[in-house]
Amino acid sequence: YLFEMANIRDQDSWVHMNEPDAATEKAKDLVRMAIAKAQYLKPLKPGQLSVNHAALIIGGGLAGITAALALADQGFASHIVEKEGQLGGNYRKLHYTLEGLDTREHLTRLLDRVRKSELITAYTGAEIVKIEGFIGNYKTTIRMKSDERQFEHGVVIVATGAYELKTEEYLCGRNAGVVTQRDLEEMIAGEDERVKRAGSVVMIQCVGSRSPERPYCSRYCCSEAMKNALKLKEMDPGRDVTILYRDIRTFGLKEDFYKKARELNVKFIRYDEDRKPEVRADGTGLVLEVFDPILNEAVELKADLLALSVGTMPNPGNEEIGKMLKVPTNQDGFFLEAHVKLRPVDFATDGVFMCGMAHAPKLSEEAITQANAAVSRACTILTKDFIEAEGKTAYVNKSRCAACGLCEVNCPFRAIAVDLNEGCAVVNTVLCKGCGVCTASCRMNAVDLNGFNNEEVMAQIAAFAM
Repeated sequence: YLFEMANIRDQDSWVHMNEPDAATEKAKDLVRMAIAKAQYLKPLKPGQLSVNHAALIIGGGLAGITAALALADQGFASHIVEKEGQLGGNYRKLHYTLEGLDTREHLTRLLDRVRKSELITAYTGAEIVKIEGFIGNYKTTIRMKSDERQFEHGVVIVATGAYELKTEEYLCGRNAGVVTQRDLEEMIAGEDERVKRAGSVVMIQCVGSRSPERPYCSRYCCSEAMKNALKLKEMDPGRDVTILYRDIRTFGLKEDFYKKARELNVKFIRYDEDRKPEVRADGTGLVLEVFDPILNEAVELKADLLALSVGTMPNPGNEEIGKMLKVPTNQDGFFLEAHVKLRPVDFATDGVFMCGMAHAPKLSEEAITQANAAVSRACTILTKDFIEAEGKTAYVNKSRCAACGLCEVNCPFRAIAVDLNEGCAVVNTVLCKGCGVCTASCRMNAVDLNGFNNEEVMAQIAAFAM
């Protein structure tokens, strides 16, 4: 930390390339300021902290199970906390993927590996009461019925998943002929008589998604519609299947299945958000009216079954988990990554990672990939016996501190808090990132920052004024 840089390239020559004379004067100012600060620099010794080599995984769906197994494969223990009575999450409700994978068999194999692993402890029917600590040294308390348990771990992987939207649109819940795509999949897999008798099936996409309430795309709905449409055609090639869509989004190579559906005479009719299909019951069946932009007129469709591709809702528990871990959610209620490209599975809080639909709606293979990515990032911590804290951290002058708590409120990393026993604020140097928010907000000038203390900053200002 005995280094000070006068960044002439980024802060001067690039931004003032058309003002060479003024840029030269600014360069002189930057060099003078850097020299003035450098004479007050002091050696800073980063702290060391031991690391607990276990992980907490919040959520026991496909992403959570995959993360636990990946950690076990690398020799690390994990604790899965699942609030439902069994592991599996949304994956338990599927029967097959668009590519033909038997999801029930796949999940059975995964759960069998979890049960046999000595490194995985699963708590079902459990809720998290409290998470304390910081990177490398967390302590979590969970409640199972009336029993509370506590365990320690070094990192946290958030895999809280998401939920299928409950809707009353298009007579859903009021007419037995209106089902969701998930219900239709269950009926097809169970060879339900209603599916066998259905000569005409209509599907409506984007139900509850890409709307003012939920502006995001639920991502997997189009692939799910293709999957069920192809299964229906496989059962009865003469069956009439029509999909009413706003945009078909079969991501990547799944576009081949859209092409196959077209070849099998699955009909596609586009509709606009401001001209949604209208549905009414007609005797034993359903009648849909929708405006066809190609024919430029309204068309009427009769359906024995209507399948709705409903949207995805974030887990309502995300906000509470976010408060415990001091991590943010976005405007839609899903967890927000530190950087969409550079740190896509990390949070801004060190030692906490995310995967699966806790982050956003996604396909099962994407959830698996992201779970493995989160484990890779977690292992950068778990493989160490010690982690080194930041050297440039805040410190408190106890004689000046009034214990007002303003620094605690403003700190984005929850690295400073008022200690009532000490009668002043105390900095957790492991969590502190040296951002300087507490220093700037302290009205008593009691908080200063190593590497940017008052003496160093005032020397720079004086040099600039020369």
